[in-house]
Formats: sequence, structure tokens, C-alpha cells
Amino acid sequence: MELKGKKILVTGGAGFIGSHLCERLIKEGSEVIVLDNFSTGRIENLEDIKEKITLINGDVRDYDLVLETTKGVNIIIHEAFPYGKSGMGIEEQYIEEGILGTFNLLKAAVKNNVKKFVNVSSVSVYGIQKEALVKEDFPINVFLPYGVTKYSAELYCKAFSKLYGLDTVSLRYFYVYGPRYARFDHSALVNFLNRTIKDQDLIIYGDGNQIRDYTYISDVIKGTILAAKKDNNNGEVYNISYGEGKNILEIAKKIIEISKKQIKIKFSEFKDNRFSDKYCKIPIGLTTRKEDKWIDERSYIGDISKAKKLLGYSPKINIEEGVKLTLNWMESIEND
Repeated sequence: MELKGKKILVTGGAGFIGSHLCERLIKEGSEVIVLDNFSTGRIENLEDIKEKITLINGDVRDYDLVLETTKGVNIIIHEAFPYGKSGMGIEEQYIEEGILGTFNLLKAAVKNNVKKFVNVSSVSVYGIQKEALVKEDFPINVFLPYGVTKYSAELYCKAFSKLYGLDTVSLRYFYVYGPRYARFDHSALVNFLNRTIKDQDLIIYGDGNQIRDYTYISDVIKGTILAAKKDNNNGEVYNISYGEGKNILEIAKKIIEISKKQIKIKFSEFKDNRFSDKYCKIPIGLTTRKEDKWIDERSYIGDISKAKKLLGYSPKINIEEGVKLTLNWMESIEND
């Protein structure tokens, strides 16, 4: 499906990923509607295109609003989730946004004869796996409630494709980074970049051997656009990542090398105050206790062979180039 002239609703369109996506859709010639409640999204992210979009300040949990907003829409790209607020704490799960909000959009899509639904999922659905290179058909072994929420949304998409004929596709994003994401320290890479800008030493929790497949924002947008253009997805799931992994220690060294800052890498022992809240029994960022130490057993590299074959997806920005681009942006806003 060509996107030129299509009416596309982007939920969470004022967020980090959503705003980049909206800019690309405008270039594709689409008519863009943004639905965002601004819990984590920022109006500044849409500054360059605000006159070219329809902006609705609203919430995906509001079914009546969702039903009205999706009238005449050809494609829904569902990016909305307060990721910057979510965590391991029991009060930080946002089940209504992640599950009920997705269901509301799917239901409205059927009612209003929307042709395609692109659902944003996450690497978190894999949980703890025996192999670092993860494929879409691996057994799900969810570790975080966030992953349960994202996997539930995937299952709803598959059900709506089978029962109601809605063309759905779910994209498992892997550790997205780039301009506009510097406010959140949800990933080690972004935390390192924030500390680098402030000339602070980089802190690693665990042994630093855990592997991450960081994906630059432009590649994620490319994969999302390709999925939106492809017809007859019928509930398919795709990994959207760079397709290569580096361990946390390598990434920290690379950032110091690129930045040329006189900072060091330090390893931090677990302290009791690193629990998410009084109910959580596992410290932030770690998964397993071995003897007297906590470690992170999770290592992820996205197998993108399926996305390459069926979507024509081919990521371009490696970690070195991506770090340079992100650091340059962070320095530019620091100097404003």
C-alpha cells in the first residue's frame, strides 16, 4: 500500500519515536493525525511539522474519542505507551494504556473499516532466553510485566486479523536510541550518553557482559514504514533491530573513545536502594542472584532475516555512527 494521500493515525505521535515517524510520513505525502495525551510526549517534538498535521490531545483509553478519531482513517500506527514512566515497580505498569488502549484501537479500526493496524511491540516479550540471537518464533519467556503487556497486544492483533479480517502487524523494536530520547535513562546507552555530556564516569551494574542490540531511530522508522506499506500481514510479527549486538562494556568504551572525554568506567555493586519499590524483589536492571552478587542474564540480538526477506528491511546506522549522531544532538541542545 502506498502511503501518499493516505490518512494515517499515529498514537503517541508526540513521543520520541512517534514524532520521527510523523516527520517521515509527511515526507511520504500522508495526511497525519496525532493522538497523544502528552504524558511523556512533547509538543516541541512536533515543532517542525505542527502546521502539517492534525493534533488531538487525548487518550487511547477513551474509547469514544478513539472511535471518533479513527473515522476515515486508512492506517493506524500504534506507538502510544508511557515508556518513560514505566518500570519494574508495581505502580508503574500502565496495563490500561498497553492492553485496553490497544483493544480500543483495534475495535474502532474494525468499526470504522480501517485497512491496516501497525502495532509497536518490544524485545521485552522474549524475556530470558538461552540464546542471544532471538527469532520471532522463539518460545515466549517474559521477565517483565511490560513484556506481558506488549505480548498481550500482539495476541489481540493476531485475533483481530483472524476473526475480523483487520490487516495487523506487530513490530518488536530493539533498544531504540537517537535524538529526542535523551530525557530517559531506561537504557544503558542513553544513561552513558547523559553522563558523558556531564563529564561523569560511566557506571555499569553487573559484569558488563550482557549484550544489547541498539537500533538507531532512522532504522526503526524505516522498518515501521516498510511494514505499513506491506499488504496482507495478517498478524505477522517482525524483529526491528540493527541485527548485531555489543556488550555493555564495549559500548561504554566506544562512547568514551568517540567523545574524547576524560572519564572512566566504574562497576557498581548492588545496593538495597536500587529496588524499584518496596514490593519489587529484584533490583533495577538485574535479573538473577548468583552467590553474593546480582547479574543481568539477558542478552539480545535481533534476528532480522524475516524482516529483510519479507519487508525489504536493511538497517544502515551502526553503533559508532549512531552514538556520534546522538552525542552531536545532545551537545547542540545543551548549548542552546
